[in-house]
Amino acid sequence: MKSIIMSALLSAALVSSCATTSEMPLAKNAVRLDTNASGLLFTSAAGAITMKKAAETTLSRGYTHFRLDQAQTASGSQFVAMNTHTSGYGTANVYGNSVYGNYSGSSFSTPMYAPTRQIGVTVIMFHADEAGAKGAFDAADVLAN
Repeated sequence: MKSIIMSALLSAALVSSCATTSEMPLAKNAVRLDTNASGLLFTSAAGAITMKKAAETTLSRGYTHFRLDQAQTASGSQFVAMNTHTSGYGTANVYGNSVYGNYSGSSFSTPMYAPTRQIGVTVIMFHADEAGAKGAFDAADVLAN
């Protein structure tokens, strides 16, 4: 029974694990990134996923460096499944053409939750020769690491 519960928990964790990042342009050199991650596999990687997306966005828009501003984080949990176990006992007696029986059973359910994490950040992008690039993240280095 323990292995059944563990496999159900693992299945729920895998099915409910994902990470998505949305991008909203704010200015020619600024975007807002919002990353939503759920499940054990992705909540711990939400920061790295956001950094990678910031670097990719910077390079795709023709810039080389970026800074992060107005960062916000939140974490919580979401319901992903219900694990239910049922057991019972039944008897039946036959008298002529009739069957009489009774059943006694019980069940219990355990809700399963997956952790969640949200990260929101404004990415301000610079060209290598701009003053704001000094001390900023190098997008190519972020992607290389």
